[in-house]
Amino acid sequence: MLLAAVCYARSSQRFYDWLLNNRWFGEYIRSYREGKGVHLRHKVSALVLLWGTIGTAVLLWVQNGWVRALLLVIAVGVTIHLVQLKTLRSE
Repeated sequence: MLLAAVCYARSSQRFYDWLLNNRWFGEYIRSYREGKGVHLRHKVSALVLLWGTIGTAVLLWVQNGWVRALLLVIAVGVTIHLVQLKTLRSE
């Protein structure tokens, strides 16, 4: 969603506004962009999905060693980024 927000911001103000006011993603994107943080459940969901998909790819689908290494480096980088984000407390 964050990548979509960046792309929309550069291409179409109308779509960007729609994304920021979306009932499912708008609050998440606004909080991230304003530096407020991310809810713990979103962090956990993102990490589970990240490691589940990359782990499955590395173990079952990707045969090339350097591609496996690259996927793992990307997963570690994204994990570090998510862990370092502020955690929003529910009000």
